[in-house]
Amino acid sequence: MASLTLSKSLFLYFFSFSMICLSFSSPREFSILNYNDDLDKFTSEEELFELFQVWQRNHERLYETLDEMLKRFEIFKNNVKYVKEENAKRTSDYDYRLGLDQFSDLTLEEFKETYLFDMDPIVRSSIGEPDSDYCPNAPQSLDWRDFGAVTDVKNQKQCGSCWAFSSTGAIEGINKIANNTLVSVSEQQLVSCDPNSYGCSGGQAFFAFEYVIKNGGIASEEDYPYEAINGTCDHEKKKIALTIDGYGNVTSLSEQSLFCAVSRQPVSVYIYATTQDFQFYKGGLFDGSSCTNVSHWNTTHAMLIVGYDSFGDGLDYWIVKNSWGKDWGDNGYIYIKRNTGDPYGVCNFNCYAYYPTKNILELDSAI
Repeated sequence: MASLTLSKSLFLYFFSFSMICLSFSSPREFSILNYNDDLDKFTSEEELFELFQVWQRNHERLYETLDEMLKRFEIFKNNVKYVKEENAKRTSDYDYRLGLDQFSDLTLEEFKETYLFDMDPIVRSSIGEPDSDYCPNAPQSLDWRDFGAVTDVKNQKQCGSCWAFSSTGAIEGINKIANNTLVSVSEQQLVSCDPNSYGCSGGQAFFAFEYVIKNGGIASEEDYPYEAINGTCDHEKKKIALTIDGYGNVTSLSEQSLFCAVSRQPVSVYIYATTQDFQFYKGGLFDGSSCTNVSHWNTTHAMLIVGYDSFGDGLDYWIVKNSWGKDWGDNGYIYIKRNTGDPYGVCNFNCYAYYPTKNILELDSAI
């Protein structure tokens, strides 16, 4: 630990002093959101340590040993430095910005090990309606949240179950569109019961859809609550709340097909997310500049597309719901640039996308 800037004794001094200060401060005064607005003012070791303590309190982060705290503080400082440096490169209000979040004491490798996984390059055949890139009646902008087809942002916690949250979001959305009923369904059932996926170690949306079809439906979140563990499939909790009749996969590398699919319903999608820019994303138009050297077809995270829109002239974007809680991103969402001219899309966003189907009247667009 000799390489650390702070000695343990000095660290303990700062710790004791800062905790006294924090005990007399209001939560508003020490909001992490306020710090993100002006991180540049934290420059000295003492100021960074105070920031670290406030961040710990906001995220209820406790460490078992002083050595572990020192290690996490060093990682935290490096991450703050990275966030500052990247934000300084912004040239437009539309450029994406970074900030502190619940992952700020993790290295990129640690972040990947817990929250991301390498997806096998599989394009699955559809069960149901064929994919189409023809949707002349699709609106120029759309947000399925405005139609009540999107549940609140959820949190997968320390379990690599993004695939389950992406899948349930798509199931919730199509059932709201088809039946006018929005029900939050169980990610835990997929994590514990889907025999073809790997629970907290990753999975596939199409396997999740196949499981729901074969099972005759999926339970509600209320009946089968999320535990963030692999667990054992509990057949007593499998009361059916929603069903699907089939699923489709969007034609790979066809952004128009993806556009048409999203014009009909929320869509499960995969992306390469193993970058610090994704780890600390806080808002703005994410353009994938941090993953330009990533191999084609390589994806590590699943999310849910809930709409699309544009920032001014030619700045088209997808509205994407994540499953890392509201502290990540823009209240749990990320805006990903579309129509970039790259067939693979931003960070391979156009490679894999899936959607569940219901036996309802087929329209060019669901609205």
